[in-house]
Amino acid sequence: MYTYSTIDSDTKLSTVVQSWKQREILSIAMDFEGEFNLHIYGEHLCLIQIYDGQEYFLIDPFKVSEKALKTFLEDPDLEKVMFDCASDSALVRKAYGIALANAFDIRVQALALGYTGNLTGLIELHLGVQEEKSNKSKKKNQMTNWLKRPLKEEQVQYALGDVAHLFALKIILTTLVEENNLTEQVEKTMLTVAKPKGPDKPGWTKFASWKFMNKEEKTYLKHFFLARDTMARKYNVPAVRILEKHRLLEMTKSIPKTANDFHIYCTKCPEDRVNELVGLLLEAKKSAAHEMLSA
Repeated sequence: MYTYSTIDSDTKLSTVVQSWKQREILSIAMDFEGEFNLHIYGEHLCLIQIYDGQEYFLIDPFKVSEKALKTFLEDPDLEKVMFDCASDSALVRKAYGIALANAFDIRVQALALGYTGNLTGLIELHLGVQEEKSNKSKKKNQMTNWLKRPLKEEQVQYALGDVAHLFALKIILTTLVEENNLTEQVEKTMLTVAKPKGPDKPGWTKFASWKFMNKEEKTYLKHFFLARDTMARKYNVPAVRILEKHRLLEMTKSIPKTANDFHIYCTKCPEDRVNELVGLLLEAKKSAAHEMLSA
């Protein structure tokens, strides 16, 4: 059972960071929990869990200002030890315009050593700690609603477990990296680990079949995707509750001709909003056709 302190104000966050620096604690273990289109529209940072080697902290991003979060996460003098920080750094970049600084991602070390598994497996492999996180419980907490307050103690303990062993792993993996003459390779990768690999891609280009589509299919998919997104944002619901991804692809492959044809694909949408969705899809079809003609 992890004991912890909650940071729910700018003042508390500033005080803790100052305390670390006064005590020459310049490295912390850190992880995020977020909402990724499961319960409401969009991606949201919901929790930051911290271990400074002595104490555990939970930062509530709903109570701490964006300015304070930015100052904290962009602090170049405070190392943030994480595991697989790519999605976390992308989340705060998109949500707050934060460029996560001084991230030390132990997954970079693990990959260099040939390990491609998850954090739980890495802990078991190198520390011999059998985590209580079964696949079932892990999936449950990954699917849980991190937006709700107060958080359940089960959620909190799960979240803190993700930072509890990061320092120990860093020490072990650093030694192994040195023994295998991989230090230069790891250090080079670490410099860009929290930075975007390129421009953030729009959602419609992330479909697995995107690269196999012709120009017309790509155009229609984009406009149907934007129509669905517009409605999901309006009602603040996950886009999948408006129209499933496979339905978007089906419409792209066989463009509906009439409003009734579009209705066939809208089985997921709440009944009282179906006509609104169909209207948006009809407009999307026109926009796509216009774009094709203008190209």
